[in-house]
Amino acid sequence: MFRKWLKPVAHCAHCGQDWSLQQADDFPAYIGIFVVGHLLAPVVIAMISGGMSAWATLAILLPVSIVLLLVTLQPTKGAVIAFLWWHGIGAFKQERGAPSPKDPE
Repeated sequence: MFRKWLKPVAHCAHCGQDWSLQQADDFPAYIGIFVVGHLLAPVVIAMISGGMSAWATLAILLPVSIVLLLVTLQPTKGAVIAFLWWHGIGAFKQERGAPSPKDPE
């Protein structure tokens, strides 16, 4: 789905879907910050309440949080683009037809 780290391909090589229309904007970053913050909050509390200084906690958790954010950013962007496409939001038109009513028995 990506030609570079966060740049999606213009068209899918398999089905020809146009991915240049996507507009994920900053939402993947917000999701990543939310998830990583919730993962690291108990660790920060445990480290500080365990007697570790605030500076040592910062020195350890700052690089860890940056790495976690970088690791989660691409899958999160892919998920946001897939969500937009699936629901036909923004520039993506709804490509699937409405479900047909069940046949009467």
